Amino acid sequence: MAHNFTRQSNELLDKYALAAASLTLQLYPDYWTLNQGSKFLYNSPAAAIFEDIRAYRIPVDLLELFDAAKVPFYEGCMIVDLQDHRVHKAKDKRAPDDSKSYECSRILLRPNTESLWADLCLLNQKAGSKWTDQEALDVEARILMATSPPLCLDPDPHLGRVANSMFRVSAPRTPAALRPRKRKAAAMEFSEADEREQARRAKILSYMDPKRNRSATPSCVDLKLLSKLLT
Repeated sequence: MAHNFTRQSNELLDKYALAAASLTLQLYPDYWTLNQGSKFLYNSPAAAIFEDIRAYRIPVDLLELFDAAKVPFYEGCMIVDLQDHRVHKAKDKRAPDDSKSYECSRILLRPNTESLWADLCLLNQKAGSKWTDQEALDVEARILMATSPPLCLDPDPHLGRVANSMFRVSAPRTPAALRPRKRKAAAMEFSEADEREQARRAKILSYMDPKRNRSATPSCVDLKLLSKLLT
C-alpha cells in the first residue's frame, strides 16, 4: 500500500471528494485560465505551472503566493481541478464561448524535498527568522513523521524489488487533459525534455543556497497577476 502511488492518491481524492479544489484550471483551445480569471496563452511564462501538474508535484515557486492567498491544502497535498473545454469545442464548433460543457478531472499534487525546504523557509520567516539549525531539523522531523509512510525495519531484497516494481507500475502518467494533442507537439515535448530536466537539476542544486533570497520574485511567472486570481 505504501508503495502504490496511484492508490494513495485515489484514496486521498476520495476522502476529500466534496472538498473545494485548491486550484481550478480551465483549458480552452487557444488559452487557459486560473480560477476563472484572466486569460493566459499556453506559451506564456505562467504556463510553467503545467510542468508541475504533469509531474504531480506542488509548484514550489508559488508556495509563498499560495500561503498568502490561504489556498487550501489537504494533508500536505493540493487538489487541482482541470476543466477541459477543448474536446467539446472540437466536437461542436457552434457551441457558445460560455458553454458549460467540458470534461473535468481532479488530480493530486504532492510535496517533495524541494517543497519541504520551501515550507521550512516560510515557517522560519513567520517565526522571525530566528530558528537554529537544530530547531529547523526538529520541525522537519515532525513533518516527515506526519506525512511519510511507515518504515520497514526488517528489509528484504526480494521485498524491495517487489516494492520498486509496484511503485514503478503505479506511478502516475501525464494527466489526459495535458497530453499533447498533435504529433508535432509530442515531438517538441520529447526534444525539450532533456533541457527542462537539466534546468530543473540546476534549480534544485541552487535552491538550498543559504544566500538565496526566498522573498525574491521568481522570473518564471507573473506573481502579481496570479496573486489577483487567487484572492
